[in-house]
Amino acid sequence: MLYKLILLLLFPVFIFANSQKDILLLHSYNIGLKWTDNITKGVKGVFENHPKYELTIECMDSKKTTSKKYFETLTKLYEEKFSSRHYEVILVADNYALNFVINNHEKIFNNSPIVFCGVENFEDIKIPKKIKEKMTGIIEYKQITKNIQVVSKIIPNLDTLYIISDDTLSSLAIKNQIIQESKKFADRFNIVYDNKIDIKTIVNKVNKLPDNSAVLFTSLYRDIKGKYVTYNKLRELFNKSKYPVFAINKIHLGEGIIGGVVVDPEEQGRLAAQKAFELVKGKEIQNIPIDIPSSKYYFDYNILEKFNIDSSSLPENSNIINIPKTFFEKHRKIIDNTFLLMPIFVFLIMGLIVNIIKKIKLENRLLEQSKLDKVLLNNIQSIVYWESTDSKLLGCNDALCTFLDFKKNEIIEKEIGYILPEVNDLFYKNEDFIEELETQIKLGTKEFDALIRRKKYFNKDNIEAGVVTIISDVTKIKKLENQRKKNEQFLIHRSKLSEMGEMITSIAHQWKTPLIEISTIAQELLYKRKKISTIEDTKQTVDDIMTQVRYMTETIDDFRDFVKPSAKKSKFEINAAIFELLKVVEHNIKYNYIDVNLNFNNKSFKVYGYPNEFKQCILSVINNSRDSILKRKKVEEDLEAVINIDVVDEDNYTCIYIKDNGIGIKEKNLERIFEPFFTSKKEGDGFGLYMVKLIIEDKMDGKIEALKSQEGAKIKISINK
Repeated sequence: MLYKLILLLLFPVFIFANSQKDILLLHSYNIGLKWTDNITKGVKGVFENHPKYELTIECMDSKKTTSKKYFETLTKLYEEKFSSRHYEVILVADNYALNFVINNHEKIFNNSPIVFCGVENFEDIKIPKKIKEKMTGIIEYKQITKNIQVVSKIIPNLDTLYIISDDTLSSLAIKNQIIQESKKFADRFNIVYDNKIDIKTIVNKVNKLPDNSAVLFTSLYRDIKGKYVTYNKLRELFNKSKYPVFAINKIHLGEGIIGGVVVDPEEQGRLAAQKAFELVKGKEIQNIPIDIPSSKYYFDYNILEKFNIDSSSLPENSNIINIPKTFFEKHRKIIDNTFLLMPIFVFLIMGLIVNIIKKIKLENRLLEQSKLDKVLLNNIQSIVYWESTDSKLLGCNDALCTFLDFKKNEIIEKEIGYILPEVNDLFYKNEDFIEELETQIKLGTKEFDALIRRKKYFNKDNIEAGVVTIISDVTKIKKLENQRKKNEQFLIHRSKLSEMGEMITSIAHQWKTPLIEISTIAQELLYKRKKISTIEDTKQTVDDIMTQVRYMTETIDDFRDFVKPSAKKSKFEINAAIFELLKVVEHNIKYNYIDVNLNFNNKSFKVYGYPNEFKQCILSVINNSRDSILKRKKVEEDLEAVINIDVVDEDNYTCIYIKDNGIGIKEKNLERIFEPFFTSKKEGDGFGLYMVKLIIEDKMDGKIEALKSQEGAKIKISINK
């Protein structure tokens, strides 16, 4: 029981310990140093996205203290402080911290992965292989050559370039680089490299340089006397210098330097932190490369102005700080105060607003009137006019004046009932607002078929202001439409006559049998008359004849129903329509030894349309299938000919699939077979399927298409339910 109680009490501690994830940031220098603070800022910017990780920041303060005894004491302190801890990653900034971690990697830092930044001459550092394999980071590379090129471009006729440095570890790391790269320019101007700087005399030393000189500041943390150099002293040097001072570090920007190709400590901190989180997320350190971020051009507008340097001489893509503020930014306080005084001007503004509103209303009215009259209305052949809610004409186009033979000023503001009495009577006798009407009217001396459209219009307050009316002469359009309908009906009738020929042939075949039967009965009747026949024999003979006559009558009735056009759209059953159609052409189909299979899935299908025209469409498709099958039979005499008709529901459509095993349709002709005059038959006219498409799509609002099929042809007809 006691054991369980101890486990219960310790469980939250275990949970907290397992969930704790720490990362150590070890700085070579001190907090308060701009370089250090900017690296920290970059690292913290990444940590904001990873709240479950805790960042520990430690500073070695090696800029101010570098004695052997200090580092021995620091080693003991860090051993006591960190050796019992485990960090997911050790972030190290600058060479002092990197060297310290390398020397104490196992003893103090428990072989944790290392991500460095701000490190110079990384390749020259002696690192044991097993430690190097657990290391990645950001190399700090100062662009000495580019900076000297920028100086020589910005300062014309440069005489002397004075390079300032010191003897600290970070400065000595790039000393050889500075000397070697500056030699490239020795034949163009004098280069002085000075790392023995006395902070008290440096300003006078710089100001005694020859004319057309410039200063390239690399770093200065300790002077020749070992005294730590504060930022205030550096600012004093930058601002009192007689010549422009360029720098290779972004932290000095805004302190009096003109600018240069600078390294950005904040960027280095951010990139290093990103690599650290790639590690903790499981990425192998061998797959995280060591990078060198590219330096960027930065300049200070104020210092450029101080030395009369034109910004056009700067390299492309240069970043310039302290650019002059806009008028609004400069006078923000004045503008804010003006708004505070606004109540004083309220009464004056109100008077101005009244006048402005009147002016705007007048201008808008004139502008709208001008646009409507000059740009739109007078270019429209239709009559256009608009009236107020009290039925007075407010405006119109020239077409109305032409029709009525009036000038515009003679009819404006007149009652619509007086100007257009016929039109007025059409609409104002009805209580409901009519938006569209097609009728025959007389305007002036011209009588014509007119399409009248009306719309209410509203003012800026969304209140009804009147009605706009457009009267279009559609006489020619109606004639063309009527002609089109006649032509269409003619084509449909022509197509039907073609189908009727097929059906008459079928009826002729169907009538042969009953006629033969009637002939036989008649002969038998003559034979019986020679003998003695009873009344029962005579009645039986008449019944047999009437049976055949009724069959022939039914056949001709079915034919008549097919030929008669549908008077109007109506609901009809597809099942019955197809049965009735096949009943008429049954003999023709059977005569050609073709089986027709119907599949309605035990369901009744009803659609809205023209039943007889629908039968004509199905018949036309069936006849095409029959002709296709007969062509194939000429080659394959033993072909088992079949036409399958399937009816199914698909979404909002009833679909009829007609499939045969004839010669089929070429893929390139699947869409063309419904075009007028297109046919693959020698004696065809190309109207059959075109009329089917016309009836199905134009009259019944459906769709017909030819589908790909491995054998024969497959036609799909879709009709709205």
